[in-house]
Amino acid sequence: MTAARNGSLAAAGAAAFFGSSYVATAFALHSFGPLPIAAWRGIGASILVGALLVRGRHRPSVDLEADRHDLRLSKAGRLARLVVLGLLGGPTFIVGMNVAVGASGATIASFVAGLYAVVAAVLAPLVLRERLGAGAIAGFAVALLGTAMLAELDPTSSSLGGIGAGLGAAVAFGAYLVLSRRWARTVRLSGLVIAEANFVATALVLLPFAVLVPSEPFLPTVIHPDALLAIGWLVLVPSLGGQLLLLTSVRLIPARRSAAFLLINPIVATILAAILLGERLAPLQAVGALFVLAGIALASGLGGSIRERSPQRVNTAP
Repeated sequence: MTAARNGSLAAAGAAAFFGSSYVATAFALHSFGPLPIAAWRGIGASILVGALLVRGRHRPSVDLEADRHDLRLSKAGRLARLVVLGLLGGPTFIVGMNVAVGASGATIASFVAGLYAVVAAVLAPLVLRERLGAGAIAGFAVALLGTAMLAELDPTSSSLGGIGAGLGAAVAFGAYLVLSRRWARTVRLSGLVIAEANFVATALVLLPFAVLVPSEPFLPTVIHPDALLAIGWLVLVPSLGGQLLLLTSVRLIPARRSAAFLLINPIVATILAAILLGERLAPLQAVGALFVLAGIALASGLGGSIRERSPQRVNTAP
């Protein structure tokens, strides 16, 4: 019960931190383009996590209960898994999210990118051998309907490009969620090591583009104070704090249950965007947002998780 409670609290905290990232990105876009923002996040967070790894002399180890195939993995095999996780949870997700915020606004982007909870529920049976119930299928359908309503059912909507980018980010991060849980259990890749892979991949992949693309300078001539503050927030809170809390959660509770708490993500983003950015959803979009939340809840099995009374055995590897 203690592990389940801690995992749930970690997932809720990660969701709140991630929710703030959409609004912070909107402020950072006042001075920086989507690629430089992502590159700065990767550089800053990789330095901080790297310092934690060096200070703790942290090393990835092999779980004695891992299956035999994974125990025979070479160092190259483990590195390949870290590269996959780093690309999915790092540059692919962050750039997609940034583009979505720039094209559709922080509120809509948070609901669309937040669909990674639905993606994780759909992928879990394939990767983690967790059961795919009717709720996951229904949630997927309801969430897609809500996404269409966020675009106001208009295929020519100006926000359609941002919604597409958000969907791509959702698919990448949903895959990252389930693969992190699988490889954390079988190869015992630690949360800090996986997080560092994310940030290093983000920096290495995006820094050259951020430097070479003239329309998105890595160091703009004029940097607004709020944009600079937003970059610092993105590095410290969602990138560092959110990632570590999320990786703690997926170690302690099943991926579908962890994902259920992540519907807090768009709620936090919506509240902050209304207060700080003055964003408001049109009536049809507001209904769509409710459909997305309902889809996430259904696909993630939130109702079943709340009704559970008996403790569930989970992996408690650090």
